[in-house]
Parts: sequence; structure tokens; C-alpha cells
Amino acid sequence: MKEKSNEKLKEEKKDLKSKVEEEFSKDDSNDGQKKDLDNSLSSDESLKKENEDLKNKFVRLQADFINFKNRVEREKTNSILLANENLILKFLPVLDNFNRAFNHLNVEDEMVKGFVMIKEQFEKVLKDELLEEIKSDGEHFDPKLHNAIMTEEKEGVESGIILETFEKGYKIKEKVIRPSMVKVSK
Repeated sequence: MKEKSNEKLKEEKKDLKSKVEEEFSKDDSNDGQKKDLDNSLSSDESLKKENEDLKNKFVRLQADFINFKNRVEREKTNSILLANENLILKFLPVLDNFNRAFNHLNVEDEMVKGFVMIKEQFEKVLKDELLEEIKSDGEHFDPKLHNAIMTEEKEGVESGIILETFEKGYKIKEKVIRPSMVKVSK
């Protein structure tokens, strides 16, 4: 009976030993699982950070593209305005000659009325291309808009007032393409 109980004890001891070894091996695998979990958490955080960085880069690229598109559109508009400006500058002497001619003609003559209509149509086309006449007679002299070629003292008129316009000035939008040639009071 003692032998049986010794054998039983030995078996129980073996079972207990195998259970303890099993537990230890489980703890080792748990450590590995913990390490894997820690690694996956840190890789999860790095993925979130990388995702955030990529989102920021995307937003910046999108803003850069919008800025580029706007800049190209502005440059295109400016190129068109510059081309128009050069063409309009070539037409201004023709308009000046029309104005000079009508100062010396009878506007009631039928033939002259036809030329007046052509001049008005010509002025409308130029106005459609954003050409504006610079106001001058009776205005205060502005060196950005007017070119003073004469000065004259005149009673009852304060200094710096434009008395006469010799050649009309023009601008496209806010850009002066030809200043007015004027006589200014002293």
C-alpha cells in the first residue's frame, strides 16, 4: 500500500511538475503576446501619426494646386489685358484724329453723321475692352493720371486745377496706359 501511495505521489508530482511547466510556458507565450500587443499598439500609433502626416501633406498639396491654378488664371488674364493694351494703344491716335476732325466739322451734315456713328461704335468697342477715359477738365491735377505740359495763372481758380486738356488720357481697369496732356492752374 505504501508502494501504491508512493507511486501515486510520484505520479501526482509528475502531473504537478508538468502543470507548472505548462504554466511557465504559457507565461512565456503571454510575454510574447504582451510584446506583440505592445508592438501592435506602438505600430498602431505610428500608423495614426503617418496617416495624420499624409493628410497634412495632402491638404498642403491641395492648397498649392489651388494657388497654382489661381496664379495661372491671373497670368492668363494679365496676358490678355497686355495684348489688348498694346492693340488699344495703336488705336488711340485714330480716336484722337476722329475727335480733332469733329471739332472742326458741322455735325449736322449727313455724311458727318455717318462718321459720328462710326466713331461712337469705335468708342463702344474700346469701352467693352475695359478702356476708360481719364477725367481731366476741372479736376484736381493728379500726377499719376495727368501730364502737365503747361501752367497758367487764372483768377478765381485755385492752384492745381486742370484748365484745359490737349490730349485725352486713358486707363484699362486701374492701369493708366496714357496720361492726359493738360494745362494746370498755378
